[in-house]
Amino acid sequence: MKIIFIFCVLLSSTIIQAQEVKEMDDDKVYRFVQKKAEPKQGMSRFLQAFSNQFNSLVIPPKFDEISFKLKFVIEKNGTLSNIEIEENEHAYAYVEEIIRVLKLMPAWQPAENKGNVVRSVHVVPIKLRFPMRNVDKALLDKAILERTVSTEYFEFECNCKLINSNTNQYNKVKEFAYNTADNNVFYSITLKEILLSNTENHFDLIKADAEKQKATINEVDYKTYQALECNFVVHGNESTFYYNTLYFIAGNNLINITVISTNEQISKFNFADLKQTFKLKIDTL
Repeated sequence: MKIIFIFCVLLSSTIIQAQEVKEMDDDKVYRFVQKKAEPKQGMSRFLQAFSNQFNSLVIPPKFDEISFKLKFVIEKNGTLSNIEIEENEHAYAYVEEIIRVLKLMPAWQPAENKGNVVRSVHVVPIKLRFPMRNVDKALLDKAILERTVSTEYFEFECNCKLINSNTNQYNKVKEFAYNTADNNVFYSITLKEILLSNTENHFDLIKADAEKQKATINEVDYKTYQALECNFVVHGNESTFYYNTLYFIAGNNLINITVISTNEQISKFNFADLKQTFKLKIDTL
């Protein structure tokens, strides 16, 4: 009986180990397979569909084209997961748009290895071109950012001028306002000193205020910061104003950078450029 018992234990152990190996194999992501995963509609149509769905307004106007590599895992059911962007240092400016578009794409035909459907990793090079993006050229030329604005706290590229600056010692807020020569674009930069222990509370207040304004707000990665991006519209008596705002915390300061324009496309273009060119002078914060 003792020998039989030991044998049964060993057999049970072997079965359990085999099950564990099988489960591990089920979750394994293969780099090399006998039959590669591919879009059901073909790669050329996949790339065309991606290009058609991509919102070019998230790309700064100075870029006529962008290129990057998409790395993702094709699951056994053909869906895409673990999306990464490679070989593009400016990807943070439009990574949310890339992920949004990929989620709209039809499922792929998954990879096969030794007759089994498996998870696999795939890398796809992407190049997108933006010929004028349906914006009036004369208006776009006026809004293209060309000059560096610099203060002791930050700098960014803009063809604008300072129209107002203010420091509120009581609220520990520094405010800077700029506009373009034709008054078509308005910029607001605010730095507010905060207690780091209340970081989540500040973001919660921003979200609550966004809801009141019926704004669109998303959590995003901005350079090395966790940030909130907010977009909303204000209807005035004579004009409609499009606001694009980014909030993030650097040091012990809550930073708010905003672009406002009566032209929705110009507001988005310049906001994308502001996010890319904005630099904090950390040593002064």
